[in-house]
Amino acid sequence: MALLAVFEEAAVLPPETSPEANALIHALIQTQAALIKSTNPATRRWFTDALRRSEARQAEPDPREGLTSRTLEAIVTYASTHPPTARPEVMAGLQEFNVSPADLDLMTRVYRQARDRFRSTGRNIHRIYEAQRRAMPLR
Repeated sequence: MALLAVFEEAAVLPPETSPEANALIHALIQTQAALIKSTNPATRRWFTDALRRSEARQAEPDPREGLTSRTLEAIVTYASTHPPTARPEVMAGLQEFNVSPADLDLMTRVYRQARDRFRSTGRNIHRIYEAQRRAMPLR
């Protein structure tokens, strides 16, 4: 997954054998599944609103792309002002995919650390993500 490679390049990826690394992998995979496959109307609407208000202004999640750096940024940004935990119907849809508040918090923390680390050196997390994605053998 290109996001993990981005986090590793930023030196914010938890050690490979740590429980936090496993939790991050779980959070990313399950959030991607919820983003692409959820049929819960409140959860779909929450993701759609997050994407529409983002820099990318994407109307719907693209199943071919999955969870990208821009999609994750949209989710993290939107969740800061529209927390899914404040809407039980949204959390119900996320929990169908085993996405917990702790998962969202972990992804948010690691994403922001990576973004800030890259910014401090004049680099852009989305460009780094795209380069990592292009380098992946299967797209």
